Amino acid sequence: MGAFAAFVAQGFRQQAAYKVEGWLGIVSGLIWFVLFAGIWTALLGNDPVALERQMRYIVAIRILSELGHLPTWEVAEKFRMGDVALELIKPVPLPVRVMGDFLGRSLFRTLRSLPVYVVIWLAFRLTVPDPAALLLFVVSGLLGWVIEASFLLSLTLIALWTIQFNEAENLWFLASSLFSGEFIPLYYLPGWAAALATYLPWAGTYFVPSAILAGTLTGPALWQALALQAAWALAGCGLLAAMWHAGQRKLTVQGG
Repeated sequence: MGAFAAFVAQGFRQQAAYKVEGWLGIVSGLIWFVLFAGIWTALLGNDPVALERQMRYIVAIRILSELGHLPTWEVAEKFRMGDVALELIKPVPLPVRVMGDFLGRSLFRTLRSLPVYVVIWLAFRLTVPDPAALLLFVVSGLLGWVIEASFLLSLTLIALWTIQFNEAENLWFLASSLFSGEFIPLYYLPGWAAALATYLPWAGTYFVPSAILAGTLTGPALWQALALQAAWALAGCGLLAAMWHAGQRKLTVQGG
């Protein structure tokens, strides 16, 4: 755990060094927010309750988007350049180091942009969520991060076997655009599609934490969603560990 925390701190400091990128990221996030806020205002302008709920949801999505910045292409490039052989002799496994580094970067991006979204929340006079909802949003958001990071990194490890792994990641992103709730909340999908999406891992990355902050996920359904998030997070970490173990064996056998 100490080693993981050290890599989190390292990633945090590394991301802090990119100041211009940081400002550009904030501007990009604001443009995204204005665009989607305008669309949903046009659609729900006659229903103030639904519109406020959707505005809370959009703010939550933007915060989670900052948290979900995962540059897995850096790992793929390391493999392509042949540096992966060096990973076998390091005392801390690659998945632990990469996950720690990515989490540190994600936390910095989130904390950097958080004041902007707090101002937006106040400017739109959105209802202040109670402390319990805020805490559950944070817990759910971190679980969602583990789900996305572990599965995406597992897909990146396919590069240990073949350089043609991009399609696997593209399929993940396609499914995410449909079932994560990043663009359209799942409760606006047809009933059968929403029911299906609820049990898929992508719902845990954006929809569940955003619905908690928006106030649309409460009671037993909330706890069921959190339990499912935890299960998918464990499954993702298990898959990541298995992929790295199998990849190590392949590299050892080929390297002699």
